Order: sequence, then structure tokens, then C-alpha cells
Amino acid sequence: MKFIVESIENDLVTLKTPVANYRNTFKCTSAADLVVGKWVSGSIHAPARKIDVVSEGGNYVEPLFGRPRRMQGLVLQQNVAENSLLVQTAYKTTAQLPVQQLAADYPAGSRVGWDNADWPEFVVDKSAPVPVHT
Repeated sequence: MKFIVESIENDLVTLKTPVANYRNTFKCTSAADLVVGKWVSGSIHAPARKIDVVSEGGNYVEPLFGRPRRMQGLVLQQNVAENSLLVQTAYKTTAQLPVQQLAADYPAGSRVGWDNADWPEFVVDKSAPVPVHT
């Protein structure tokens, strides 16, 4: 996923989504490598407190600005070995399930929601070409 770096403070980075109003802040161990105003590719990893199956609602992240606390979306893929789900929220997010839940119980196409147990993390994809946008 590609984002625009809005701000960097210590090990926290605020990213803007290119086609929506989201400006979310994530932990980022490689924040020092980022440049404010530039595009960056990477992935979001969210520590779910508990995954819930939901029947209604869209793909979203709450709040629009700041630390993502609640996320909801459509399961795109299970990773049984890592006990995680790739979910299309406002952006693709890997949800790490708690030990008492199993990724195998949430097939692709399921709609799920969760509260984050801690700050989600942004992992920079250093091998991805960064788009040339201004």
C-alpha cells in the first residue's frame, strides 16, 4: 500500500491515504528513513484485542485522524501459520489475532471488526518502487 508521510515524531509516523481523508499514526521502527511529504510503500500490522464477525457496515478505520483504535473490513486472506488475517479496511491491514482465536475460523469474504490492543505498526517495504508523485 502506498501512503504519503505527513509527519514523523520519534518512532511514530502519520500517514495520509492518497484517495481518502485518513491521517493515521502508526509505530514505525524505520521512521528515521522516511521523509515528510514523500510517498512510501509498506504494510499495516494491527494487534487485534478480539476479532468479531459483523454483518453490517463498511470498510473503515476509527478515528479518521490519529491512532487507529477500531478497524473493520472484508477478509481477503487467512494466514494460518501466523494466525493473522489480511483485511481490506480503509487500507489493507494485517490483523494479528489473539492466541484464543484462530485465523482459520474467518474465511475470505467474512466481514470482521476489532479494537486494537496497542498501536498498529507500519512496516516500510524497502524493496518496493516508490511512485513519483509530487
